[in-house]
Amino acid sequence: MANMSKLLVASGLVLVTGPLSFQLRAQDYVDVEAERSGRTTPAAPATAAPASADPYATPSGTDPYSVQPTQSYPATSYGMDSAPAGSAIGAPASAAPVAAPAGGQNMGTLYIQMQQLQQEVMRLNGIVEEQANELRKLKSQSLERYVDLDRRLSSMGGGSSTGGASAAPVPAPSPAGGSGGTELPGEGDAYRSAYALVRGQQFDQAVESFNQFLRRYPDGRYAANAHYWLGELYLVIDPPDLEASRQSFSLLLDRYPDNAKAPDAMYKLGKVQFLKGNRERSKEYLDRVIREYGNTNNSAVKLSRDFLAENF
Repeated sequence: MANMSKLLVASGLVLVTGPLSFQLRAQDYVDVEAERSGRTTPAAPATAAPASADPYATPSGTDPYSVQPTQSYPATSYGMDSAPAGSAIGAPASAAPVAAPAGGQNMGTLYIQMQQLQQEVMRLNGIVEEQANELRKLKSQSLERYVDLDRRLSSMGGGSSTGGASAAPVPAPSPAGGSGGTELPGEGDAYRSAYALVRGQQFDQAVESFNQFLRRYPDGRYAANAHYWLGELYLVIDPPDLEASRQSFSLLLDRYPDNAKAPDAMYKLGKVQFLKGNRERSKEYLDRVIREYGNTNNSAVKLSRDFLAENF
């Protein structure tokens, strides 16, 4: 019985002290958690931290593996003198080295421009040479026409003076020339006056004089001769008028086909067409001279043959 009483007393004590022990252990757990909470929470307010700080980072003193803030390190030249001492890595490069590429680009542009100028000078020199060659050809052709004209004048006039009334006798057109056989009043004097200008080598004045003669005597006895000499004069004036010469010779052939000047006019038309670049048309006139007057002693036949042999 006594033992039973001791057992009951012991059980009661256990029942009484059990909840108290549990309460003490819970209090101890709460105190430990509060202590841990107080140790990990920063004392400073959140607003005092820098704006760039990492909210999840811990102080470097407590966590050596936490994220550390970026730091600038002095640049090392490794033996290169071009890097400035103490400059930070990642600093912007100096603007001075940019001048070298700009200078090289300018030199390249100048070199290209110089080459273009040299090519332009060569092209202009070629043009000048071509024009000089054309000028030499024109001078040669003018001299040839002048010599031909002088030869014809010498064969017609001999050594006569250049005066109006005492000029060389004018060859009269043939009766079949179509210009009539009657000399109009004043026609002979006007024609000899214009012809004297030709012999005096006053070619521009002679052109005007013969044109005036044809305006006054369009159907006169010497009208065909006036057309012929106008065709000759348009070839020797400076500059030559090839189209006007062609028209004068063509008028003579159209209006006076049986005139004594017709073979010469036909030969001259062949030369004018050649000078104008119409080679086929030129050959037609020259062949026509040989075909129509080949049985005569006219000098135009020999001249036509010679011209064909030299140029065709």
